[in-house]
Amino acid sequence: MSNEEEQYPSLKKEIVKEENMFPLKYVCEEKAKQIEDDIEKEVELAEKMKEMPNPYRFAGYDPNVIDFIRRCETEEQAVEIIDYLKKKGDISRSTAKDIKQLLSKDGLRSFGEKKQAGFYFQHED
Repeated sequence: MSNEEEQYPSLKKEIVKEENMFPLKYVCEEKAKQIEDDIEKEVELAEKMKEMPNPYRFAGYDPNVIDFIRRCETEEQAVEIIDYLKKKGDISRSTAKDIKQLLSKDGLRSFGEKKQAGFYFQHED
């Protein structure tokens, strides 16, 4: 008998009794299989999540005047956006003037191709 068995004889009896009621080998094998299955599910989920675009990739992104202009259908809409952002104080008077000149000279699509509604939800990393 080991030193622990001598110190805790009642515990030893309880363990032996439980082993007889629930074979330890069976309990361990079942638990091990359950853990293994859970790990496999977690790995599969992690792989699927890697394939999915990150829904938070644009979190904290603050669109600028160019982002808004790229959603416009017409130059008139772009001018409205520029005037609004100038009035709101998001762009300076000189920046507004420069952007309007570029818009007039080079056209609406000189700022980039049109971004569709929902761009930030559809765009992949």
